[in-house]
Amino acid sequence: MVDLFGVTSYSFDGCRVVVLRGELDASTARELDDHLVAPPGTLVVIDLLGLTFIDSSGLGAISVARRRAIADGGNLVVCRPNPTVFRVLEITGLDIWVTDWNPAWSSDSPLGVTT
Repeated sequence: MVDLFGVTSYSFDGCRVVVLRGELDASTARELDDHLVAPPGTLVVIDLLGLTFIDSSGLGAISVARRRAIADGGNLVVCRPNPTVFRVLEITGLDIWVTDWNPAWSSDSPLGVTT
């Protein structure tokens, strides 16, 4: 069975949450770009809970978006990676991007607005 890639995103209160599921690789990384663009000064949170695989293309897409967010006065962090995805982040030294999940970021939070 193929683990299809999917992206959902929503914005609220100066934050953009991007929820990933499936496999993020060379064939799916380009689907991510539009979701990772946010207004200057925005915190972009990538929720990796549903991500089952990530390769160098996926890491590259996230890295480019993180540099862009920081250059625009914001930040980009990742959270809730499963053990396999966390290990890839750890091996590459990108585990420093991982932050704790804030319940206010949930789409069912009263603050959350789906876009």
